[in-house]
Amino acid sequence: MDELDGQATESGGRLGGCLVQVVSHGAALVLGAVLGIMGARVTEYYQNPEVLSRPEGELSRAELIAKLDASDRAYAQLLAENAKKQEAAQTEVTEATKKVVDLQGQVSAKQDEITVLELKAKKGAGKSAALKKELEARSAELESLRAELNTALADKARLEEDLVVSREETRVAKDETLVAQGETRIAQGQTVDARWDGFVSDAIVSICEKGNRTKLAKCKEEVRASLTSRRSAQFKQCVGSLQAQPRLVRMDDKVKDPEMPRWSEWLDQDSTFTKDKWYVTFCDPTLPEATITEQPSPVPAGLEDEVLEDL
Repeated sequence: MDELDGQATESGGRLGGCLVQVVSHGAALVLGAVLGIMGARVTEYYQNPEVLSRPEGELSRAELIAKLDASDRAYAQLLAENAKKQEAAQTEVTEATKKVVDLQGQVSAKQDEITVLELKAKKGAGKSAALKKELEARSAELESLRAELNTALADKARLEEDLVVSREETRVAKDETLVAQGETRIAQGQTVDARWDGFVSDAIVSICEKGNRTKLAKCKEEVRASLTSRRSAQFKQCVGSLQAQPRLVRMDDKVKDPEMPRWSEWLDQDSTFTKDKWYVTFCDPTLPEATITEQPSPVPAGLEDEVLEDL
């Protein structure tokens, strides 16, 4: 009966472990789906920033980014929880290993005791009833220790299997979190390429303000043409060296013989849309690039709870 109870308990433990793994993996998949959908929507805003109006009921770009940030934080929370589970599983394996080693020592010691008693009994030709009784007691104790050792070995093997699963879950969570963080940074325009794309789009919106469809199309084309690959490289060098992001500036029409700040360049002087009107202030091109450390954007209160409720 005890053996059946033990098997039932072990089966229940395995079933519970499987359910936990399914729930954990399911949460990761749901978070990934939410993040992917929101990331795509934010990317659409960055790819089409000239569309200033938005459909009724749609989130603004800032709201989308904030919600995406909340989802990113939910991913980080999932990763932290998985890390705790792995640490707990490792601790259980360590304790189980210690118990096995201790029991193995006890079994070995008990076996040595029985060997000594057997030698004594052999010398006495089995005439000592007390010695025989003691030998029987030690043998019973040895069998009990062996049974306990077998149980401990089975527990250790089970816990080691759980640890392997926990490590894999943590690895998957780490990979998914890195993807989530990368998508968040792209959506926020924090990567260098996205910043440049945003800069170009903002320049088009700022410079091409008025006119009919043909005029606006020509303006956009000329602005894009003026923001060359060389200027893109200059822009990215400024961002990479942690200097101020380059700025698009409109020259005051009332200023005669205007002078631009250092490291500044006029946009296309052959274009009527930009000639002597618009310039870009870059940065000191001699400074080396640095490693950019991303900082999480503040998430408005309530959005994190909203994301978790969506899950």
